[in-house]
Amino acid sequence: MNSGLSGLNLDEAPGVLIVVSGSGAILAWSPGAQATFGHDVDEVIGRSLDEVIGAPGSFEPEAAPRLSDYDASLFSHEVVRRRKDGALIYVNMASRQLPVTAGGQARLAISLTEVTHFKLLRDSRLLAARYSELIEPTPDAVVIVNHTGRIVLVNHQTEALFGYGRDELLAAQVEMLLPKSARMGHVAQRTAYTAQPRIRPMTNGFELQGLHKDGREFPVEISLCPLHSEVGQLVMTAVRDITQRRRAEEKFRSLLESAPDAMVIVDAQGRIVLVNSQTERLFGYARSELLRQPIEILVPERYHERHPGHRQQYFGDPRVRPMGAGLELLGRRRDGSEFPVEISLSPLRTEEGTLVSSSIRDISERRRVERALHDKNLELERANQAKDRFLATMSHELRTPLNAIIGFTGVLLMKLPGPLTTEQEHQLGMVQSSGKHLLSLINDLLDLARIESGKVELQLVPLVLQPLVESVAATLRLAAQDKGLTLEVEMPAADVTVWTDRRALQQVMINLTNNAIKFTDEGRVTLLLEAGVGDRPVRFSVIDTGPGIREQDQGKLFEAFSQLSAANGRPRVEGTGLGLYLCARLAELLGGRIEFESHAGQGSRFTLVLLRRPAQGGEP
Repeated sequence: MNSGLSGLNLDEAPGVLIVVSGSGAILAWSPGAQATFGHDVDEVIGRSLDEVIGAPGSFEPEAAPRLSDYDASLFSHEVVRRRKDGALIYVNMASRQLPVTAGGQARLAISLTEVTHFKLLRDSRLLAARYSELIEPTPDAVVIVNHTGRIVLVNHQTEALFGYGRDELLAAQVEMLLPKSARMGHVAQRTAYTAQPRIRPMTNGFELQGLHKDGREFPVEISLCPLHSEVGQLVMTAVRDITQRRRAEEKFRSLLESAPDAMVIVDAQGRIVLVNSQTERLFGYARSELLRQPIEILVPERYHERHPGHRQQYFGDPRVRPMGAGLELLGRRRDGSEFPVEISLSPLRTEEGTLVSSSIRDISERRRVERALHDKNLELERANQAKDRFLATMSHELRTPLNAIIGFTGVLLMKLPGPLTTEQEHQLGMVQSSGKHLLSLINDLLDLARIESGKVELQLVPLVLQPLVESVAATLRLAAQDKGLTLEVEMPAADVTVWTDRRALQQVMINLTNNAIKFTDEGRVTLLLEAGVGDRPVRFSVIDTGPGIREQDQGKLFEAFSQLSAANGRPRVEGTGLGLYLCARLAELLGGRIEFESHAGQGSRFTLVLLRRPAQGGEP
């Protein structure tokens, strides 16, 4: 029997009927009360009615009386009450004083009628008339919830996002839009927010999972805003599907992780918001130790005071700063050790504002190599300076006695002191020839040293070539005659002018001509000057009728210290093997080149090709 006292039976009572004592303890509980509130009779008899179905104080309308305020008057009032599962429902509540029992106990009969659905539909129509034009155009889903957590208004974006029709959403608990695992926690969060409502913008709002009608979960971001209305305190929730953003972020994180450098992303306040695993390895911190920390955690302490100013200056004018042009700083590891780093900066514009991506590269090894190279260069520079001093000394110390030897033998050969015997004249001739050969060797080595060390200084001036060619021919004509050769010169009548260095050009012309004379036993040597039409190059050729150069040797012709045999197998004349190498290097310095062609038994042709105005020179 469902009774609290003898003679009181509510088994057949219609609707929700509850009998309580004067102190508010439950004496009887009807089947309708059990169905409405979810409590069995055995769970409630003897307990306080306010404890069993009373709503939190913040949910009670100000005019709703407590049970202690009830008297014998019959009245009805719309109040909020709580079900066993925690859900809040609206009920119309009426009471009547029952006769006092024989034992003198006061009793109160309470009748309740649930009006939740009716009230919510009424509130929904009222709110739709006032707010629909405001919320329908918004791009986000908008869900307006009353203080019991029931949905009272949505826009069409909510229907599209969650897959429910509007009729399915109205009057339902808002937790239906969340995964089951999150619903209980959300009720507590919602209750806390209702107690202290405030605007919570999207960028600082919750990030939850939404639940589609088909059971599919998806990430959402929400903002909250309290809304005061004639139907009571409401909460307007804007819901945004961030699935695409999450996919982009995951892709971005994957790219971040695949980067070879440490990547650190900071916000405008200089707080670290994202790092990759390379950052953890480079600086020795776990990811959790870096997130939300100021970027200065990675900078030596002595720079902490200045670094925020540099950071703020960059945020004032954010732009891509490549690694090669970026800042070179010292990084600080978790253990306090410092190491040189190079960074590049790049702004990232996001919904949360501008972030800065920093790519950080450890350049410790590069610095070590650079120091080693610097030390090596210093060593080489000192060696070159010593070599230059040696060459300068040798230039004087070797040339002076050789010039004396050559000069005195020349005097003796002129027979100024008196007649010479045939043997004396022969011996003096050998001394003079050897001296000249040795002087030539020394000059070649000194020229090579100057060219290799970059000490050749050219003075480019406009130079008419015909007089220079005539001078070279006059210098070497006697040497050609001594070998029975004819030295011929062929030049155009009109002046041929180029911008060049006279001394260097003369040295090339003399070396090419002297080579032709040395390696030709009979016939002639021809100096040919050809002027190109307009701005076409000028060509100076030395053509001989010697034995030519073997085909297998032609690839080594311009190598330093290369001494080749003639096409007829006869050994070359003594020398350093530097003549053609020096000619080729000087030609390059003059902005020209040397070409050649040679055929066995038909002689050789070496051609110096010169631009009228060398590209690296030009008018001074």
